[in-house]
Amino acid sequence: MDKKVLVVDKNGEGDFLTVADALCAAPINGGCKIYIKNGVYKEKLIVDKPNVFIEGEDIKNTILTYDDGAFMKDETGEAIGTFKTASLHILRSAEGFRAENLTIQNSAGMGDVVGQAVALYLDCDKAVIKNCRLLARQDTLLTAPMHEDTAKDPTILNRQFFEKCYIEGDVDFIFGGASAVFKDCEIFSLDRGKEINGYVTAACTSEKIKYGYVFVNCRLTSNAGEKTVYLGRPWREFAKTVFIECEFGKHIYESGFSVWNDTQRHKTCYYAQYKCFGDGACEDKAVGWSHILNDEDAKEYTLENIFGDWIPEK
Repeated sequence: MDKKVLVVDKNGEGDFLTVADALCAAPINGGCKIYIKNGVYKEKLIVDKPNVFIEGEDIKNTILTYDDGAFMKDETGEAIGTFKTASLHILRSAEGFRAENLTIQNSAGMGDVVGQAVALYLDCDKAVIKNCRLLARQDTLLTAPMHEDTAKDPTILNRQFFEKCYIEGDVDFIFGGASAVFKDCEIFSLDRGKEINGYVTAACTSEKIKYGYVFVNCRLTSNAGEKTVYLGRPWREFAKTVFIECEFGKHIYESGFSVWNDTQRHKTCYYAQYKCFGDGACEDKAVGWSHILNDEDAKEYTLENIFGDWIPEK
């Protein structure tokens, strides 16, 4: 079914000047496409309607941005916290959300200074993010549900597909409890000038969900020092993260994965690699509680197995 198309142009050559106005005009129960012309749109956005498709004119020149950080104060003087910082927040009611050809950014700055600063908070099922740039520092991409949600309902299944995206950050910058596949993406770890420059992932997968993060044919790149970035650490028990035929830059720490501070969460997590390569390849030195998949194991990681009755529309 063809979707209604709403055009956003900050220069006045469209239906709306702001993305927020276009989202407000979207049908409450049906889908629509919002086409955003080039420009920098500094707006704090929430999508709460199903089957909304946001498409930019150009991946580098159509920019949705905001600059909230977790340490910033709300009207009561309290810190706003991580989960209110998102530049673009997709609610669970927005099932079927799709974004293409644009940049989603949180420009707040370094986590040490401003706290966590989320660019995209994605909390819906059947989401597709294709050919997008996601830019921030700490906690760039939140792929919900959160562990508080799955504690109440451990069967929540948010299935999310990222293809040909560029995702940039430093500490735990891909985090959450979704079943999320990253295919043909570039994952860029920013330098913090520290002995440990960061962690690519911080999963909190439900014990009841078989698949968490799955990276396939991705490139892990960085401007950080050699062996200063971990592939991930378990944010909660039962975290699951797998890298399949990915290229690791020399910034990847030789043990691959890390524990979470002084917890024992790594004893219940499932972290694995399969035929990853590059200057930072680390299967032969991987930490003992992670796994090296064999050919039969790797065959299980298909979209059909991970996503069940939903296959992302290409």
